[in-house]
Amino acid sequence: MVLAAVGLVVAMVCALPGHAPASTTEKASLLDDDQLIYVSTQHMVQTLETLHSLGVDTVKVSLVWQLIAPNSGSTQRPANFDATNPAAYPPGAWGRWDTLVGVAHQLGMSVYFLVIGPAPLWAVPAGNRTSGQGPAVGWMPNPGDYQNFVEAAGRRYSGTYVDPAQASSAAAGSENPGLTVPGLTPTTAAAPRAADPIPRVSQWGIWNEPNERSWMNPWFRKGPHHRQILLQPSDYRSLVDAGWNGLAASGHSGDTILVGETANRGIMSPVPFMRALYCVGSKLRPLRGNAASAFGCPTSGPTSSFVSQHPGLFRTAYAHHPYGFEAPPNRPDPDKGFVTLINVPSFERTLNRIFGAYGQHRPGGVPLYLTEWGFKTNPPNPYVRTSPTDQAAWINEGEYMMWREPYVKEYTQFLLVDSAPKPHTRKGSALYWSTFQTGLEYQNGRQKPAFTAFRVPIWLPNARRGRHVAVWGQLRPADHSTTQYGLVEFQRHGSRSWKELTAVQTNSPEGFIYTHVSIRRAGLVRLGWISPNGSVSYSRTVRVS
Repeated sequence: MVLAAVGLVVAMVCALPGHAPASTTEKASLLDDDQLIYVSTQHMVQTLETLHSLGVDTVKVSLVWQLIAPNSGSTQRPANFDATNPAAYPPGAWGRWDTLVGVAHQLGMSVYFLVIGPAPLWAVPAGNRTSGQGPAVGWMPNPGDYQNFVEAAGRRYSGTYVDPAQASSAAAGSENPGLTVPGLTPTTAAAPRAADPIPRVSQWGIWNEPNERSWMNPWFRKGPHHRQILLQPSDYRSLVDAGWNGLAASGHSGDTILVGETANRGIMSPVPFMRALYCVGSKLRPLRGNAASAFGCPTSGPTSSFVSQHPGLFRTAYAHHPYGFEAPPNRPDPDKGFVTLINVPSFERTLNRIFGAYGQHRPGGVPLYLTEWGFKTNPPNPYVRTSPTDQAAWINEGEYMMWREPYVKEYTQFLLVDSAPKPHTRKGSALYWSTFQTGLEYQNGRQKPAFTAFRVPIWLPNARRGRHVAVWGQLRPADHSTTQYGLVEFQRHGSRSWKELTAVQTNSPEGFIYTHVSIRRAGLVRLGWISPNGSVSYSRTVRVS
């Protein structure tokens, strides 16, 4: 009956009346290292299959330098070590990422590598290790060493690279056991074969939250008259240069490369950090003189020189983490320095003006990636006010807000599973709960309402009855290479039955729908995605008054 109805009605619009064209290609990503790289291979595969069932396009994962580098706990650089050669690293060091990339590729998902610390100790100058200004995860490395590691990663994940050890093993008639993937079935993916090239990774991020002391330190040095000179913008600029050079040397300069990954809570708030990174002042003009030298910027000379010297700042996209923590996405954060979804348009205008100050005008604006976002819930965290129901609704509202802005190319849900409380602290204390309970599932694997909300999003911009009630949603798990089908249903107040209001179909590359329905009474609305076998997966319900 459902499929027959779909054939009769087409109700699909992918633009908002009176508003700039909305995105049809904005991708959904998810980051959860604890469920992907710090687990068994079988658990990793199960997590990837869950992400695939949710309709995730891109798996964001940290490529952790210290876990791959040789002698990472020593201050002595390894002798005769070619750090740009992926085969020079310890046997099996890349294994968990090789498997992840291979399985994700077979499931039809792309991978985004965020290349982060901690750096091996031999790559960190002694003064940075002893500054006492932040934890080891953020010790600023030697940019040249970072560049070499990024180049090695780029070469390994070029799409043509075959690990020599694995190829030798395959030639001898045995597969590398590190690539055996239990739990896969022929209907999902097959275990990658050792002699096959490792699939290409085409999305890269350079470091994480460089404006936050935990991720980049030392963060200041003493200047004249005991003034603090902030180091993060200039240090991060040098890492961007190094990361860009490493990716360019390994054939990835045309990839999606993200810089920034800025945090809201940091030594510098996002906009001042971004201005200092790009060497512009509060009026968004290039800095000169002492103001420039304070951030390691050129004190004179043509602006074109700065652009040519730092291609990684201008031939890339910008990434930010727009957490509002306990506030709904349509409400400004009390901290005026925070960049949350409500002021992302202003953030984008600032970014475009910075590029314009250097004569760099990007059609459609500078691409913006919102690469970490979510809401903690109570339960389990007793120190937050956001309920699981609030979390589900706010995720969908935020997704709608991002969809309205075509320069937002991708957003990343953080996490799949709530992170565990902080160990070695007093149980039940605020510090104990100072981790992230932003998952779509609780620690015990039970799904939150947000799991359903993420899988089939729905949002009503004005949830009041009327003749033309707008319904936005997404058929996220659908096959976006073909026509996708869904339906909008209504349950009036006091009834237990659902009535079909309209069927929808879309050829949107990401399954977005935007339509209007007539609702004359108070009740509930839901969106259903009709799978090819005829079963229907529903969104959360939205109350209409």
